[in-house]
Amino acid sequence: MQAGVFRVDITPPVGIAMCGYLAREGVSKGIERPLTATCLVLASGGAKIVIFGCDVMGVFEPDATIVRQGVAQFLGTTPESVLINASHTHCGPTMRRDYSWESHQQHAMQDDYADSLRESLLMCAMEANKRLQPARLGTGCGEAWIGINRRELDPESGKVFLGENPGGPMDPTVGVIRVDDRGGRPIATVFSYGCHTVTMGPKFLSLSPDFPGPARELVEHATGAPSIFLQAAGGNINPITGIGATEDDSADMIRLGNILGAEVLKTAMAIRTDKRRGERVIFQSLTRNSMYPWVPMEDREMRLGAAGETADLPLVDPPAVEDARGIVAQREKMLDEARKEGRPVHQLAFFHRFVDWARFLLREVESGKRKLTVDVTLQALRIGDLAIATAAGETVVELGLRVKAASPFAETLFLGYSNGNVGYLPAAEHYPPEGWSPWETYQVPDMLCQSYMLPMHPSPEASGILVDRSVALLRKLL
Repeated sequence: MQAGVFRVDITPPVGIAMCGYLAREGVSKGIERPLTATCLVLASGGAKIVIFGCDVMGVFEPDATIVRQGVAQFLGTTPESVLINASHTHCGPTMRRDYSWESHQQHAMQDDYADSLRESLLMCAMEANKRLQPARLGTGCGEAWIGINRRELDPESGKVFLGENPGGPMDPTVGVIRVDDRGGRPIATVFSYGCHTVTMGPKFLSLSPDFPGPARELVEHATGAPSIFLQAAGGNINPITGIGATEDDSADMIRLGNILGAEVLKTAMAIRTDKRRGERVIFQSLTRNSMYPWVPMEDREMRLGAAGETADLPLVDPPAVEDARGIVAQREKMLDEARKEGRPVHQLAFFHRFVDWARFLLREVESGKRKLTVDVTLQALRIGDLAIATAAGETVVELGLRVKAASPFAETLFLGYSNGNVGYLPAAEHYPPEGWSPWETYQVPDMLCQSYMLPMHPSPEASGILVDRSVALLRKLL
């Protein structure tokens, strides 16, 4: 096998709007740590796999497809073999120009950044490919309990809100891929974990990778090689410290990052790629003794494979035209009232977003559409005995656990936020018996189709389709 790695700085200019909290109290005013994109290229047997870890909220369509196709063309592989994973940092730049209330200056900055990001990712892959060298690879899993399920039930209203649910599903798995040169010296360390990157809250106005930043730094200081963070199924998982509530929660960010980085190091240091434990040897000195010498690792084929498809996931049926018009009127009235109350600009963004979404919903309904769907990019990669399944959405932890449990591979990682991001993809059991209403403003983000400009939220059967199709892709790689 051969491997090459390269990193680029993708920090946008200060002053760009920050994505992740709709009601953020201002635009970016500084840089806590640079935002980066790191690319690992693996080659074996004529196949190539390309893995990006990016410090952004998401790499959305059509940019994800453009980059994957460009990388595939220049590196001689297939788009299905290219993985672009976003850390989902909430202290990154606004990535999409569908915030109608923002200024022309902001729209121009965001457009320029999208152009530069595409170019940076393509260059990063080409440079990583130039650095291909003979390599070996090993994998392992650790555990870190820095996340907590955030779907808390309010006993008074009977509704779920954004809180803490210690008894809820949680996946502590820290997946680790160690890539070394032939002498066992690290080339790169890849690690995955599923948790929202929100230790730095909406009052923090500096660009930052959040806790993956200090986690990577710890690993890189110890190994002397780049590390890549991959966001797993963190759609309903928050840091145990909660969402940052002050102007600077960096102490929590560093604390959680170091816990995660330490577990990555512990796991990576238990992986040997150049030597293995040999047969026991008995020898005699003053007493009878035994030892297990370390012997060179035998070469073996590192099988690489990739598969992908677009899953057409159903959305809940939209309301009638009359109701859609009523929703528009309701949201426009709420915006007008907020303006009359003198709400600050950052709070008005919330009301603007719901107005934009309501008008979009009405256009979809007036077009005659009754069966709404959303295209979700799914992917499966094989790296030796390790499998990776990915989905282009904010997948909740239950979906990741189900794909891993049904996988035909002994070792499987599941990643959300990959190759695009269509929005929240909840599990069927998250839906209330009466369903989610487009008239209501919910306090739990599982159904916030408004934040991603989906006309309606995914239907309850969508999660089962995603799991089944993901497992089917994995089986293709056997």
